[in-house]
Amino acid sequence: MIIMKFGGSSIKNGRAIKRVAKIIGEHKHKKRVVVLSALGGVTDQLIEAHKRALAQDKAGWLALLEEIYGRHHDLTHELIPEGALRDKTLNQLESYFNSLNNFLEVGSSLRVFNPDIYSSIVALGELLSTAIFSSYLISEEIFAVFHDARNIVAVEHTREETLPLFKVIGERAGGELLPSLEKGLVVVTQGFIARTADGAPTTLGRDGSDYTAAILGAALKAEEIQIWSDVNGILSADPGIIGDARPLKTMTFDEACELAYFGARVLHPATIQPAVSHGIPVRVLNSRAPHEAGTLITNGEGGSGQRAIRSIAYKENIALLTVESSRLLLSPRLIERVFEILTRHGKNVFAVSKAATRLSLTIQSHEDSLAFLDELKVFGKIQYERNKVVVSVVGEGMKGNPTVGWKIISLLDEAGVSLELFSQFRKQISMMFIIDEKDIEKTVRLIHDRFVANRGGARRGRVACSLPGGAREKTTAAPVIATARL
Repeated sequence: MIIMKFGGSSIKNGRAIKRVAKIIGEHKHKKRVVVLSALGGVTDQLIEAHKRALAQDKAGWLALLEEIYGRHHDLTHELIPEGALRDKTLNQLESYFNSLNNFLEVGSSLRVFNPDIYSSIVALGELLSTAIFSSYLISEEIFAVFHDARNIVAVEHTREETLPLFKVIGERAGGELLPSLEKGLVVVTQGFIARTADGAPTTLGRDGSDYTAAILGAALKAEEIQIWSDVNGILSADPGIIGDARPLKTMTFDEACELAYFGARVLHPATIQPAVSHGIPVRVLNSRAPHEAGTLITNGEGGSGQRAIRSIAYKENIALLTVESSRLLLSPRLIERVFEILTRHGKNVFAVSKAATRLSLTIQSHEDSLAFLDELKVFGKIQYERNKVVVSVVGEGMKGNPTVGWKIISLLDEAGVSLELFSQFRKQISMMFIIDEKDIEKTVRLIHDRFVANRGGARRGRVACSLPGGAREKTTAAPVIATARL
């Protein structure tokens, strides 16, 4: 059995949907669960419609609904021949749009954000796409059945995260999906959408369809989870900066997890964990070039012939927050209180540096309230610097190889790139550092050319540096490079 997830860019129009149907048909020797996102751009439109409803702008949300409806209506006529199947699909769409309009009416009357109403509105994108797609498969004699993911994917919310209820999901998937699969039917369901244990509508967060695929893969004990996008796998760098960035044939779970967390846009950060827990390989593929090998992510160790650095990821809109206080010398609880304030304001911390009287943290920078800064001022002097980027350089070959980190620091220093903070530990597979946004293109190009593309680069074992101990010395001691503020 395989799980096949297709994102919005892979099903953005009729031509793309036909391409995806062909891919599914070519895997007919496997039991298939297809997880779909909304059509490209629809979720953003639904979020905007919800905003218009809260603003009492009925004309605005009705205009958006008309646009969304027209797109799905036209797509249904393009893909599904005239007859009972088309009529059934159009009736289903009509029902969904009536529900959507009702939810917007309720949201408008409430005038305040309601999570249940919001989740019900944004869920419609996936329901619309899967209704059309499952009917199209049937019209092409690929026998498929539509399943509502909200009846299967159950979650609970904590203050910090959304947690899948794997036992419940496993029971529901076994009871609802397995019988269809045993009959040879292609199961078509939705990514992103879910319900809480008590039945309230919710979601897995933006770009959560990857996560749905991994959750269902774990629940059904799939042999492989396929993530289909519009790039040839996971690349060695952002192709917007490195035009000849190359796809990586293989990658470990740890490498993929680091890249996803620090901004690689191919995978949702939470996707890897269910696959790791159940030892299920994840394959990242290109729906526009389905016969390309893509990237296979497994539990394996990095090979000895692999370059120390496999890929470079970065996360923009980062702020560097520094708390300066003599109280840090005497009160370890002060750090805990700082984190409590940041958590309460929804601020995720990506890196931490601690000196005697200084605590530096990197957090996501948004144009929202800065009230948390006022709360932090009671501890001492506060410095808040915007327009930063957190960069992660990743590769299994970096583990136990600290000289690579020092060479990166030297390379960037010679190029005039200032590192605000860096972190590398002997047993980690990545190095993380903070730079100004203006230096991101230069930084990625320098590291990629030197260490990844072999334009003056070196493989692991040939990275020379005269640091004491050597790059490949084995040790059970504490990390040799700790987090530091430069």
